[in-house]
Amino acid sequence: MSAPLSQINIGRAATLEETPQPRQHIMPEPPQRPARPRTCLIVDDSRVVRKISSQIVQGLGFQVIEAENGEEALARCRAAMPGLVLLDWDMPIMTGIQFITQLRALDAPYQPITVFCTSRGESSDIHNGIAAGADEYVTKPFTAESLKAKLERIGAI
Repeated sequence: MSAPLSQINIGRAATLEETPQPRQHIMPEPPQRPARPRTCLIVDDSRVVRKISSQIVQGLGFQVIEAENGEEALARCRAAMPGLVLLDWDMPIMTGIQFITQLRALDAPYQPITVFCTSRGESSDIHNGIAAGADEYVTKPFTAESLKAKLERIGAI
């Protein structure tokens, strides 16, 4: 038989300091990756395409840097890695595929988001561009709305 409730000696209540606390497993913080800057490198041998692309991405809050070929673009990336690269495929000196292959091989604190913006629209071209390291692919001519939608989809904006 158990004792009536009036006879049970509960004693004094334990204070918070006396209550044993469960061990907490402290997970180390993951290393902080540097935030991508809001800069966009536009790589195209056409001054007109660079100007139109600049207007679009500036309207999305990016500071624009331009290069007219892959070699110049690679030098700009080595000096200061942009957060976003819009890249043509067919250019003199170094093609877009050659550029992106060398860009992805750079030892950098982060890799920029890279989008091919080219008139090459065959499925094999798109596959080859993505396989080379592009995050997305837009065919020319493109609109501000279509480029913005692609950039939103890949988390660039």
